[in-house]
Amino acid sequence: MPAKKQPAPSREARPSLEFEGKTAWVIGAAGALGSAIAAALVEAGAQVVLSSRRRAALRTVADGLPKRGGAAQVLPVDIASDQSVARAARGIRRRYGRIDVLVNCTAAPVFGDFLKLGDLDWETVLQAKLLGYVRTMRAVLPYMIEQGAGSIVNITGRGGRQPTPAHLPGCCANIAVNALTKGLADRYAANNIRINAVAPGPIESERHHEIARNNTALKSPASAKLPPIGRLGAPVDIAEAVLFLASNRSSFITGITLQVDGGGTAAI
Repeated sequence: MPAKKQPAPSREARPSLEFEGKTAWVIGAAGALGSAIAAALVEAGAQVVLSSRRRAALRTVADGLPKRGGAAQVLPVDIASDQSVARAARGIRRRYGRIDVLVNCTAAPVFGDFLKLGDLDWETVLQAKLLGYVRTMRAVLPYMIEQGAGSIVNITGRGGRQPTPAHLPGCCANIAVNALTKGLADRYAANNIRINAVAPGPIESERHHEIARNNTALKSPASAKLPPIGRLGAPVDIAEAVLFLASNRSSFITGITLQVDGGGTAAI
């Protein structure tokens, strides 16, 4: 008898404001995952800066954030531009005095057959993911070093450990970000800066279904079934993991890539 599909979680009001007085910068806040992460941080009391290239989408996200807890500021940024990123980081530091948390949560929707993807497809993904994360971390780390503390959480993906044929550029970028996360975590642990990654598995979204359609077209079974836990993930699942890694509750954790995939990664 097939297993019964499990319901997605619901969030209750967060009882504590553990991020009160802290400033968090969420890159990619206009997307489903980024907006859920921003909402969780606001609920926990943080002053959250929402960034992506899409000002109108950011404003929509900001208008829908919880009215309790912290507050939010919209700050469009082009992470393909080192100048844009550095200027934004300076502005946040000047306005709030510190940057306590950085969350990198970007993606590039490049899917398809390896033989049909050109250099520009690969470069687009690397700019949106690996090099974008390099730029944002390079911009905030000096401030975190100066203030003597900080937490960075990089959103990667299950493909960083279990590649899928239809999403190889993203998978390769995720592998690189996982390595970058560990290397920088070791480098800056002595500065009381923790750097971790969260690797989402299949999350209920158009992106997940597009990857699945492309894998089916390539006759790959990847993403075709539910993970062992019995449901697709929800953005709140990722937000809760980010909140944990960004908070003092994980003060002895750095350099890890946390799989949040319902048990779907076929590896130990």
